[in-house]
Amino acid sequence: MKRYARIINQYKYQMQKRPDDNLWPRDGNLGDCMQTLGVENVYFKAGIRTLSFVNRDDIKDFDGEPVHLVMQSWFGDYAGVFPLPWSDKITPIFIGFHLNTVNNTRDRFVREKIYEKMKPYEPIGCRDRSTRDFLISLGIDAYFSGCMTLTFDKREKEPKNGKIFLVDPDKKVLKRLPQEILNQCDTSISHFYYWNEYPVSEKGAEAFELYARDVLNRYKTEAKLVITSKIHVAMPCVAMGIPVIFITTDPDNVRFDVLKGILPIYGYRDMKYINWHPDSANIDSLKDKIIANAIAQITGKNRKEAVEALNKETEKLKSIRFVYPRWLSAFKSLLSLFLPSPPPHSRQMS
Repeated sequence: MKRYARIINQYKYQMQKRPDDNLWPRDGNLGDCMQTLGVENVYFKAGIRTLSFVNRDDIKDFDGEPVHLVMQSWFGDYAGVFPLPWSDKITPIFIGFHLNTVNNTRDRFVREKIYEKMKPYEPIGCRDRSTRDFLISLGIDAYFSGCMTLTFDKREKEPKNGKIFLVDPDKKVLKRLPQEILNQCDTSISHFYYWNEYPVSEKGAEAFELYARDVLNRYKTEAKLVITSKIHVAMPCVAMGIPVIFITTDPDNVRFDVLKGILPIYGYRDMKYINWHPDSANIDSLKDKIIANAIAQITGKNRKEAVEALNKETEKLKSIRFVYPRWLSAFKSLLSLFLPSPPPHSRQMS
């Protein structure tokens, strides 16, 4: 009988403080938990409710009972910890896989020929198109599977007196927020988290997940709008039917690719074009295909057909135009010096 597992997050290292960062201590990233809870969600939808746990940082050295493990997570060579390749006790299920570029991770991935170990598990479902395209360049059959945080159920009703949650904004973004919006914002939620000791204990990892579950519930029951620079704030909220405004100082970051065609990705210089009262994004059809594919990959049934259906759905996302390109924004700013006029709100095109 197959044993299934999902990732937990017992960090082995304390994240390094940057000299320009005044938000420390912030050693944990709640986005890691949001992903694992998204994986748990698709397991449950597949009818699998008994799960083992594998620490992400121990995937390479895992020596427990053999398990099938969904490999949705952030994978990178950070602080001397790189959890790839996986232990022989793990049968990987590749959906939502993200291979970061930090510390020349992808060079190491090639140099150590880790990609060759993926061949028996093709096609590889990737969280973002950048990871997909990188694997394809290595001769690996890969596709864009999306993120499992897009599978959470839509909430049944909106709160009567909902809040505008401002979650972990970049400093430059914070300085440019309209005062009338800033005056209404609730900043009580953060996706930064820290512990007092490393490596993180099982008790610490459990507390981390309990906090993540509480945050998800607060979004679901309290939010009328969420403004953030974090993809794993944005995606769970989109899945739950909550309007989201995503603003970043680094709109070309490969991690944000997963949002393309789902939400506008605003650079902080684009903020003058933001509609501050957006509708929630409709991703019902996309969500259905992501869930159906995840179940197919987990159970091993109709895998090819599920990938084909998801590919057709994600292809539609490419034709959606959201915001002014930054060069056009600059051009309009220059033009406004001669022909001043209020710019139109940016909006999602269906």
